[in-house]
Amino acid sequence: MNDNATFSECCSYVAALVQEHAVPKDTHTPSAITISRQAGARGRSIGKKLKEKLRADSPKDAVPWTFFDENLVEEVLKDHDLPTNLEKFMPDDAVNEYSSIVNEILGRHPSLWTLFEDTTQTMLRLCRVGHCILVGRGGNKVAESLSNVTRVRFVGTHARCMQQMVTVHGMSIDEAKRFIKKEDRARQRYMKSHFNCNVDDPHQYDLVINTDNYTDEAVAEMIIAAVEARKMK
Repeated sequence: MNDNATFSECCSYVAALVQEHAVPKDTHTPSAITISRQAGARGRSIGKKLKEKLRADSPKDAVPWTFFDENLVEEVLKDHDLPTNLEKFMPDDAVNEYSSIVNEILGRHPSLWTLFEDTTQTMLRLCRVGHCILVGRGGNKVAESLSNVTRVRFVGTHARCMQQMVTVHGMSIDEAKRFIKKEDRARQRYMKSHFNCNVDDPHQYDLVINTDNYTDEAVAEMIIAAVEARKMK
């Protein structure tokens, strides 16, 4: 599925919420899932497989399970009436703080903190409604007080993560090495800067899965089992 199709699904998700007036008052809040991942641990492909299986298990849901990854940025901008050219300022890592302050003074874009707050508000809104899978941007910390959210982290050995970047994304060994190092450090900085926590701390999650020896489908099944168990708590 391409990114345009994924974004269309997100728009359909929002439309379904409006039609259903969000969560009916006489039912519990539907489940939601956040995914944290090491680079190369297959967060995107597993997230999509998880969405497919959850939709197949509940085909009559008025609000279908929806996967928010890069498209979350577009949802944030739309949610807060921000211009789409701000996308480049909203990676998992923080842009240079000095550059952010200068640009804010010049009126070029909102402050780094404003963008972070907008992202957090949108993620909270989605989690409170349920039936969403949010990847990255500290979703586990944003939703840590919500009982309907299962917080998952994917990890893998360096060798398997490297192999994923080479075989699936067509990178050279050196490119994969640089990419993984850069991405993982960026995510560590993001979590430390915004939430003062260690992204690798297992206590920050409900479930930590080493994806090395499991297929996307097998990992999705584990998460679904965890979601169902949480409902019984």
